[in-house]
Amino acid sequence: MAQWCLGVDLGTSFSAGVIAAEGRFDILEVEGERRIPSAVMLDERGNLVAGRIAQRGIAISPERVERNPKRYVGRGKMLLGGVPVDVVDAMAALLELFVSEGRRRFDGATPDCIALTHPVAWSEERKAVLVAAAKKVVRGVRIVLIDEPVASARYFASAGRVAAGSHLAVYDLGGGTFDAAVLTVDGSDFKVVGEPGGSDEIGGEGFDERVFAFLGEQIERFDAEWWTQVTTNPERRYASYAADLFKMAREAKEALSKFDTSSHYVVGINEDVHITRDDLERLIGDEIVKTVDILDDTIRSAGIGAHELGAVFMTGGASRMPLVQHVVRERHGELVRTYDDPKIVVAYGAAQLAWKLKVDPSRSTGGHSLPASTGGHPLPVHTGGHPLPAAPAGGHTGGHPLPAPAAGHAAAPASRAAGADGPAVQGIEKVMDGVLEARAEGGRIFVHQAFPGGHFLRRLDGLGGRYDRELPFGRLVEWAATGEGVATVEQVGPAQVLVRTLTPELTVRTTQPLQMWGNPTVLAHGPVAWVFYQPRQVIAVDGTVGLPWGETGHLAMIELNLGGGFFPEAVPRDLGPYAQWFVNEDNRTRRLIDQEGPSGTEPAPSVGAPGCTVVLGQFGSNKPLFANRHEGFRPWQVLCLIDPGGIVRPTVREPGRSWLHQVVLHKGRWFTASSAGLEADTADGRTTLVMPRPRGGALRWFPAGNHIYAISADQVSPARGWSVGVFNERTHAVDFLMGKQSAALSGHLTSRHRWERPRMIADGDSMWMTMRDAGRSRLLHVTPAGAREVHRTPGTFEPVARIPTGLLCLHHPDDAAGTARDQPATLVHLPL
Repeated sequence: MAQWCLGVDLGTSFSAGVIAAEGRFDILEVEGERRIPSAVMLDERGNLVAGRIAQRGIAISPERVERNPKRYVGRGKMLLGGVPVDVVDAMAALLELFVSEGRRRFDGATPDCIALTHPVAWSEERKAVLVAAAKKVVRGVRIVLIDEPVASARYFASAGRVAAGSHLAVYDLGGGTFDAAVLTVDGSDFKVVGEPGGSDEIGGEGFDERVFAFLGEQIERFDAEWWTQVTTNPERRYASYAADLFKMAREAKEALSKFDTSSHYVVGINEDVHITRDDLERLIGDEIVKTVDILDDTIRSAGIGAHELGAVFMTGGASRMPLVQHVVRERHGELVRTYDDPKIVVAYGAAQLAWKLKVDPSRSTGGHSLPASTGGHPLPVHTGGHPLPAAPAGGHTGGHPLPAPAAGHAAAPASRAAGADGPAVQGIEKVMDGVLEARAEGGRIFVHQAFPGGHFLRRLDGLGGRYDRELPFGRLVEWAATGEGVATVEQVGPAQVLVRTLTPELTVRTTQPLQMWGNPTVLAHGPVAWVFYQPRQVIAVDGTVGLPWGETGHLAMIELNLGGGFFPEAVPRDLGPYAQWFVNEDNRTRRLIDQEGPSGTEPAPSVGAPGCTVVLGQFGSNKPLFANRHEGFRPWQVLCLIDPGGIVRPTVREPGRSWLHQVVLHKGRWFTASSAGLEADTADGRTTLVMPRPRGGALRWFPAGNHIYAISADQVSPARGWSVGVFNERTHAVDFLMGKQSAALSGHLTSRHRWERPRMIADGDSMWMTMRDAGRSRLLHVTPAGAREVHRTPGTFEPVARIPTGLLCLHHPDDAAGTARDQPATLVHLPL
C-alpha cells in the first residue's frame, strides 16, 4: 500500500495542504481548490462540516457558521446555532477534509506522519489544541508541530533561494496574526535566532473589518435604519445581510490588489458603494508600517546586522497586498523574496518536515515531534459541561474557605514576613491632596482630583505634587489609561455623557456624545479602550413582578483607539440583555451581587491577552399579554470574549453548571469564580473545582505576574472574615498564606459600586492589599512565599499604584476604615 505524509497549514481565513510521497510534493486540492475556506458550520442534524460547504452556509444560516475557528484556539468555545462547540472539534473537522482527500488518493491508506503549522508565538496550551484535533482525525499516526516561519523557510531553502549558513528573516502576515522571526540556515535545518516578534491584532481579517466599516458609512448615508438593523438585529435575514456585506468587504480588499477602485452593488438598499486603493491604504497604512517596525525590531534583537541578512521572505495571504509589498521593499530592498501563493509555501515546508521524519524517524529538526496519536475519528459535538469533582474532605478548617496549613505548620500570623529581602518602609511622604484616584501607566502618573468647582485629570512630573499637564471636567465619571493614551467619560447632563480619548499629554483627540444610565466601565489595553454602558433606562425588579431582587437592562459597548491618527466615530455595539441579581440588604439598596444567582458580571480585562471579558445575565419567562408579572423564570448566562477590532465572541453557559461571577484568562488558562467556588481549567480543558465557596461568602481570583491569588470573604453581608492564598500549579490547589476571621477586606468582593472595589494592586508576582481591623487600615504585601504587614494607620489607607521608588497610596485619616471611599483623600508615597 502506498505510503504518504501530509503537511497542513490550518489558517485563520484559508487552509492549505501538501502531500509527500516517494520524495515528491504535490499541492492537495480539496473540493477542487488548493486553498479552502477555514469556515465550520454546525448543520441542523448536529454535525460539523467545514470548508466550502460551511462558507456557503453563511448565506443560509449565518448563526450556524464560524468563519475563523482558529481565533478560538486558547479562548473558549464558539456558539453555532445556539450550541457551544469546542474549538478542538472545529479544527478536527477542518483537518479531516485534507486527510480524507489524501486517503482517497492513496487507496484509503492513512498518512504516516502529519505536520501541522502554527504561529511562532503560540503557547504550549494553544499548540495542544492542534494535537488534540489531529488525534480526533487519525489513529496511530505521528504528529509533528512546526512554526509557520520555519515551515516557509524550509520551502525557500529547498528551492535553493538561500545559502547554507546564512540568516534569513520571515515576514508572515496572515488572516489573523502577524509573525516575524529570524532563522539561521544549515542545509534543511533551521534555528530561530532571538525572540520572535508579532501581533495578534494585525491580519487580513482585521483589514476586512476596516473595509466593512468604510463601506458601512456609505450605506448608512443611503439608509441609516437598514444599516442599524444589519449591524444590531440578530434576526436571520439581517445576519445574512451582514455576512454578505462582510464577504463583499473581503472581495473589495482583494480586488484592490489589482485595480485602483472596487465598486459593489448592495441588494438591500439598491445602491452602489465604492472604495479606492488610496482609501484602503489610509485605513490600514499605520498597521502595515507597524508590522515592518516589528520585523526590524525582531532582526535587531536577534543581533543580526544588515550585512548578515541573506533574505527577507514574505508569507501569509495578506502579504500579497501592494501596500505591504511596497513598505517591506522600501525598508529591505533587494533582500525581499516572495512567492505566487504564500499560503502554499507554509504547507509545503510542513510536508517536507513530515516526509523527512518518515524517512528518518529519529529526526525531529525544525518542529516539535509528538508520539503517534491514539485518538479515534471525530466525535459528535458535546453540549453538556464537565461535572465538577467533589471538594476534598477535611480541606478547610476554622471557617476559612482557603486550605489550612499542613500539619506541623502554624497559620501565617498577620505579621508574617515575606522573606529577608522583603520591602521595608522608610516613611510616608505626602504628594497631593484632593485625590480620588491615581494610576501609573507608561512611566507617567495620572491623578483624578475633585474640588467643589469640578474635577481635574492631572499628570504629575514628580512626587513633589507638581503637575505638568491637566484637563478640567465638570464631573469625571470613569477613566482608564495606558502608555498610548487615556479614555474618559464625563457627565454633562441627565443620562448624557461625553466620551473622550486623550493623548498621554492630556490633549483631546476625539470627543463623542453618548446617552447612558448608571456608571460605565472603562477598560484599556495598549492602543485600545472599551467603554461598557447601559444605553437604556435600567429597571429595578423584584418579587412583585415575578423576578428576583435586581435590575434588568441592556449592555452596550464602544471601542476607542488611543493610538492617534484619523479614526471615524466609534459605533456603539449592543451586547444584549443584561440583568444583575442582588442581596436584599434593606429592601431598597441594590449593590452586592447575589453569589447564588445568574448575574451579569462587570467587564474585566483579559490577563495576558489584549481583549476583555464580560458575562451577560439573561433570562426568559412567560409574560401574559396585558400583565406585568413574569411566570416561568428561566435564567442563563452568556460569556462574551471581546477582542480588539470590535470582535465579540459569545458563548452560552451550558445548563446545569454553576453561575459565573468572575472570568480570568491567565497565561492562556481559564480561571473562574462561580456560585460553586473557585474553578480552574486543567491541561485537557476540563474545569475542576479548586475551592468551594463558603455559604454567605465570596471568592475571587487575583492575577499577579506569573501567579494567581485566591481572595476570600467569609461573609458578604455584613462583611466579616478574609483570607488569601496562592494557586499551586503542581497540586492544582490553593496554598493558604494569611487570614483573619475577626477582620474584613477594605472594599467588597461582590459590590457593583465603583468606590467599593477591593483595595489591591498587582506588583510583578506579588500584590498589595488592605484589610480593616478595629477601625484601622492594615497594608499587606503578599508574595507566593507568604504575607507581611507593611503599614498600619487609622482611617482609610489603600494602595493605588506601584512605581520604581515605592508605592502610591491614598490616605484619609478622618474617614473610618470601611467598605467604601468616595471622598477625596491625600496621595502619599511609601518608599520601598
